[in-house]
Amino acid sequence: MAVTQNTYTGNGSTVLYSFTFPYLETTDIKVSLDGTITTAYTLANATTIQFNTAPANGVAIRIYRVTDDAALAAQFYPGSAIRSQDLNDNFTQNLYVTQEANRDSTSALSTASTAATNATTAISTANAASATAASASSTASSAASSAASAVSTANAASASAASAVSTANSANTTASTALSAVSEALSYTPVANVAAIPGSPTNGDAIRVLNSTGIQSFTPLSGIPGGFVGDSGLSVEIYYSGTSSTWVWSRYFPTDPESRYASGADMTQAQSDILGLDTQKLDVTTAASTYLTQSNASSTYLTQSNAASTYQTQAGMSSYVPTSAIGTTVQSYDADTAKTDVAQTFTAAQRGAYVTLTDAATIATDMSLGNQFQVTLGGNRTLGAPTNVVAGQSGVIRVVQDGTGSRTLAYNSVFKFPGGTAPTLTTTANAVDLLAYHVESTTRIAVRFIGDVK
Repeated sequence: MAVTQNTYTGNGSTVLYSFTFPYLETTDIKVSLDGTITTAYTLANATTIQFNTAPANGVAIRIYRVTDDAALAAQFYPGSAIRSQDLNDNFTQNLYVTQEANRDSTSALSTASTAATNATTAISTANAASATAASASSTASSAASSAASAVSTANAASASAASAVSTANSANTTASTALSAVSEALSYTPVANVAAIPGSPTNGDAIRVLNSTGIQSFTPLSGIPGGFVGDSGLSVEIYYSGTSSTWVWSRYFPTDPESRYASGADMTQAQSDILGLDTQKLDVTTAASTYLTQSNASSTYLTQSNAASTYQTQAGMSSYVPTSAIGTTVQSYDADTAKTDVAQTFTAAQRGAYVTLTDAATIATDMSLGNQFQVTLGGNRTLGAPTNVVAGQSGVIRVVQDGTGSRTLAYNSVFKFPGGTAPTLTTTANAVDLLAYHVESTTRIAVRFIGDVK
């Protein structure tokens, strides 16, 4: 059978696909992706198409011929000369149309056969499903009976659980009472401070820490009240549990309860201090003649209202820049600092580092990152429309072939070339080409190609 189509599977990176069938007109060449016709491609040459964007991985690619059969390729009129080329074109047109009809009818026959097979399988599956449904109905009836029994069992379990909760609550109360009784029954051995707590205790050891300073940080110790802070005037009683391998908090109390009250000597001294104040009091006459009166103060010195209206307040000063910020968060004065809104005369070279672009099926360029870009091609690629494009920016894009070479580069429509013709890269391995660009607008970037730079 004559070849009238070629099929491929996309891999997400390849944009060039060849075809092996002949054709009369380029318009007779059709392309579909997963069964949907597309026009997002161009002819790289007479037998190769080039997609604008590489088809995704797994996409079914079909390149096929549909010869125009609306009219004959050549018309003959009475008395006109008959050229062999015209006759051949007409016969070729008829041949191609016949070949394509055979292809389509063969495909339709195969599809119909597959459909018949699927229908037979569907009938068999339906019969099996019917039998399964009957079995499921029986199983459902049995399940309903089992469910009723399960509900009864669950109700009984719920009653048992409620009883268990009540028993557990009672046991907890009993345990708390027992713990309190144990604490009272223990004989506590006094130790001077936290540092004196035994480092290798045995089960049941009980101690009284006379100076509890720092006990809140002591470990291991469980049961300490939240927020408790040890003090030299507080004693703490704890005992060691061998089961949980930790000291357990029991209680705390003042080391010397009497120290909370003032002594007789302290009270006598306090009375003397209070009575002595009477001999040191300031009389009104002396105060008026010696110290500043309220009226003198208001007429002679700055009032609060005058200060607020005349001088800068502390809150107002917060909007000013402190001298400590200059040179850190605020730029200090520099006569050589360039400004963006005035003409500049530079006395030293200005340069920007190359921004390396990521090699991909469609190469992305963010023009806010710099002016000079470079990329090494690892396959046939498309230079996508850049982002953050601003009119007036210019620079160069350095394109390098990898060690394999023969990589091609297609261009987004935003890139404009002299004469409207996109350049062809140098295909030698490791070859370097330059694309000098100037941004005219967000939709036009003028490009001059500089090839095979050595």
